[in-house]
Formats: sequence, structure tokens, C-alpha cells
Amino acid sequence: MSEPVRMVPQTLAGQVAVVTGAGQGIGRAEALALAERGAKVVVNDLLEDRAAQVVDEIGQAGGEAVANTSSVTSAEGGAELTRLALERFGGLHVVVNNAGFLRPGPFGELGADQIDAVLDVHLRAAFHVTQPAWRVMKEQRYGRVVMTGSSAGMFSQAANSNYCAAKAGVFGLARALATEGEDHGIAVNVVLPFAATTISVENPIPGNQEARERRGAAYRGEILRRRDPALVAPLVAHLASPACRDNGDVYSVCGGRYARVFVALGPGWIAPEPTGITAEDLEANWAAVRSTTTVSEPRTLFDEVAEVVTALDGLVPTAARLGS
Repeated sequence: MSEPVRMVPQTLAGQVAVVTGAGQGIGRAEALALAERGAKVVVNDLLEDRAAQVVDEIGQAGGEAVANTSSVTSAEGGAELTRLALERFGGLHVVVNNAGFLRPGPFGELGADQIDAVLDVHLRAAFHVTQPAWRVMKEQRYGRVVMTGSSAGMFSQAANSNYCAAKAGVFGLARALATEGEDHGIAVNVVLPFAATTISVENPIPGNQEARERRGAAYRGEILRRRDPALVAPLVAHLASPACRDNGDVYSVCGGRYARVFVALGPGWIAPEPTGITAEDLEANWAAVRSTTTVSEPRTLFDEVAEVVTALDGLVPTAARLGS
């Protein structure tokens, strides 16, 4: 009988982490999990009492943390998080962009304030918080960034278009940073949490309850017991660890199921000639355009181009390619 695999415990000893929106819910669970594994944590939350309470919890468990109430929606607030980490703990190795809220409504009724507020706290904040930390990580040639996306941003949700768009933007930002940071030892990944939090209670999404009821048992029973924000924390702890080498990936946490989410590309239809293509040509070949009989996963736009180049190499005679 073979010996069971013995995993080396993942440690964050000597690491300094910033977690935004860490005063409650998912962020609190993440801050506690990182501290439990040895990280010193900057606990960011707009409400001082909530941030202080999490700092106290970490301290009572033997860890180290400091509270911060900066708004992540400003460049100054984001810079303050890095400054505080360096001043209090002498370094910065992990950023967890978690802060967020909802301002839902039917698309035709969304006001500019609802759109801007959601873009600010989810997408622009990811820039504000990550950019100053990025400079530190690049200089030390090491870093871990965990972005909080949403299945709504990947798979959609009605009456929540501002949030969906912001989270889709977070995905795009994370993929770009993963490519840019790869040569500097910086890994950037995304988590898509499904958890019971206050943001949807305080800002209910129109029609959301009716949609759940239409799906019947899918939103009853066991799944309701599996929406604890603490279920997200182990994944974030893993992605924040030096032991994790994944980069540019997206992971869903839904009811205790942990799964990789990815964007795939079908084989498509290649026009015989790159001129004179009409809508009717596409209609005639629409089944091939939509085909998913085989799929690939481009990691950058250049990967997609390379696939087409490879396909053209098999389609166009060598002499024609060389112009002879």
C-alpha cells in the first residue's frame, strides 16, 4: 500500500498582507486566515470599529495586524495602505482586493451615481490599491495579488449591470497584470465568491428572489448551509502563498465547490481570402463560427493570433505565403 501524500503546510510567515473591506464577511475571513498562517495584516475597512475588532481577533490569536480606514476609491487611500504596511511591518507581499458593494437596478433606470459608485469601489479601487503595492513587489521581485471578481461578471446577472461590468473589468485587469508581472515574480489571480454577505441584503437586486424561486431546489436546502464567507478564505490563503505558482487564473468558490473558470476559444471558420467577406459568407459558415467541438485557452491576445497563424500555415500553400 502506498504511503499517503503528506502536504507541507503553507505558511505566510514573514509576509505582510493588505486586505480591503476586511471588517466583516469575506474580507474578515480572509484577513483571519492569512494571519493564522503567519502573515501580518493591514485590515482595511471604512468603519473603524469593524476594522479594530478584526485586529483584536487577530491579536488574541497571537497574530499581528493594524487597522486602516482609508477609502480605496481614491489614489490617496490606496497609497496609504502600502505606506502603512511598509511603516508598521517593513514590507508588503500580498494584496487582496475585496472591498465592494452593490447599487443594483434595471439598466434603463441606473443613474450616473450608481454607475460611478460601483466602478469606483470595484474596478478603480483595484487600480488605486494595487498600483503602489505593485511598485514594491516589482522592486523586490515577488508578490501575490488576489482580485475579487464575481460569477455575475463572468456569467451575468439581471438588474445588476454596473456590478457585472465592474467585475468583468477586474478580470481584464487581473489578466493584464498577470502577464506584466510574470517576469517580476508577481502572480495575480481572481476569486469568484458565492457567499451570504451584507451587500446583497442591504441592496437587494430587483427580481433576484423571483429568479431563485424559479430555480426551485437549486436555492434551497444544502446550498443555504454552504454560503459561509469562511469557505472563500482557504482559496485566498492558497493563492497568497509562495507555494502557489498559478498566475492569471480565475477560481470559483460556490457552496464548497472550488473550480477553475476560464475563457475558451472555438476553432472557428477561417475565410479563404481576407478580402470581400460578406455577412452572407458568415451566415453560410455560422455553424463553424459557433462550433465548440474543440476549444483552446489563449492566455494573451498574441496566443489567439498565433493560433490563426498556425491554422493559416496549414491552409495556405508555402509558395503563396512566401509570395513566390
